[in-house]
Amino acid sequence: MASSIANVGLEQLCHGGGSGMATPVARVDQDDWDQPATIYTVAERAGVSHQTVSRYLKGESLRPRNRERVEQALSALNYQVNAEARALATKKSRRIGAFVFDLDDWAPQRVLAGAAEAAREAGYMLDILRVDPGDALSVRDAVRLMNRTTLAGAVVISPSDPVLERLGLERLKVSFVIEAEPVLVPGDDRALAHPFAQVVAHLAELGHERFFQVGGPRTWLAARNRLTSYREVLARRGLRNCGETAGEWGPAAGYEAMASYPLDAAPTAIVAASDQLALGVLFWLQEHGVRVPEDVSVSGYDGIMDAAYYWPPLTTVAADFARMGRNTVRALLDPTGIGERRELQMPVGRLVARASTGRAGAGISRA
Repeated sequence: MASSIANVGLEQLCHGGGSGMATPVARVDQDDWDQPATIYTVAERAGVSHQTVSRYLKGESLRPRNRERVEQALSALNYQVNAEARALATKKSRRIGAFVFDLDDWAPQRVLAGAAEAAREAGYMLDILRVDPGDALSVRDAVRLMNRTTLAGAVVISPSDPVLERLGLERLKVSFVIEAEPVLVPGDDRALAHPFAQVVAHLAELGHERFFQVGGPRTWLAARNRLTSYREVLARRGLRNCGETAGEWGPAAGYEAMASYPLDAAPTAIVAASDQLALGVLFWLQEHGVRVPEDVSVSGYDGIMDAAYYWPPLTTVAADFARMGRNTVRALLDPTGIGERRELQMPVGRLVARASTGRAGAGISRA
């Protein structure tokens, strides 16, 4: 089909009259064209040069008649602007790079989804570079790989402290923003506004006075903030912190953390820093014949959809991670704050109370 169109155009040009007037170029019906329209097919349809079409797409002025012809051709051919071509033509990239770690986990997935949505709404595309945090070479080479791409800027999604240190963002050739919530410290009133405080307060209102926290890795700001929020709620309410653990985010770490359960204190509320950690806790309790919530109550954090189908269904906080991703991209595109680590807004979440929490029981006995 392409060759027959080319021949028609060539025939028109070769048999043009000698009057000096330009011979009309053959029109190409969109029904006969099975490839995406280009500036050349638009120019052919409009009867103008491809340079004229290019000038129109760049926003330059044209004679009214030529502008009308180009606009009609663009509409008839359903022309879609190629982001790569536009970037080259305008010298402005429409791509945002995203360094992503632990993409198999729920929270980074949702943060990334929100970032992609905000980028798309602003007319950008998100280039994702998945980095293996356990591979030092992968982390070290990430910036070099990203620098090979023409970018408007970059965002860093859910990094741990060691990964952030090895990444070497100072080598990045474009502006960047790191997805990070405010750093909470003991005595900080903002700790009570953190969504994690909701589930701790919920358990306190059910009559629990003795608590045990199954925490995430302390190399993550998110895990440290949840721990700070947990401690602050207990301190303000005069409740007892019977113990804390730190481990990875998955269910295996939650299961293993129960080996540290303080039998002497017999806490009645087990507060897990993620829904996956809580899953491991629930499995350990079921194996050992501990009733939930009659003996102990268990809560999580994240709001993953599967939590409604744990047994018993898990009380959790549904955190709006997608919002964090959107805020990260918007911060990058805000010219007043790019190129530096910024504290973004406090995470937003809502308590989802289910059957895994109830009135305070007796805790786990030695028997």
